[in-house]
Amino acid sequence: MSESAIAQPPPMANGAPVAQPPPPSNEIIDLDAIPGQIGHSILRASDGTILRRPTGSLTERDVGIVYRMMLEIGTVLDGEGLQRVIVGFRSVSYAISLGGGDGCLYIVKRRSSP
Repeated sequence: MSESAIAQPPPMANGAPVAQPPPPSNEIIDLDAIPGQIGHSILRASDGTILRRPTGSLTERDVGIVYRMMLEIGTVLDGEGLQRVIVGFRSVSYAISLGGGDGCLYIVKRRSSP
């Protein structure tokens, strides 16, 4: 049996196991499956890098504006407090969610209900 196959004990501090953050998920959510969406994009929350280009009627300009709004709110990108923001207008709304542990910001554009 190789050394890498042997399970390593969890890190300890003062005789107690130290909680480890969950490993980042390599699975990116399928935003195409969201009912009523008319566009979506995925960004890296830490720096705004576009990981999945905007689709449908969501533009890179929209994505940039939404990201700057999230920077102003601050607590969303720090991982504290807010996890989701919905910005509604007369004809469309934007749902912005911080992924749980993957460091991604998910943006979905939807038609607003009449």
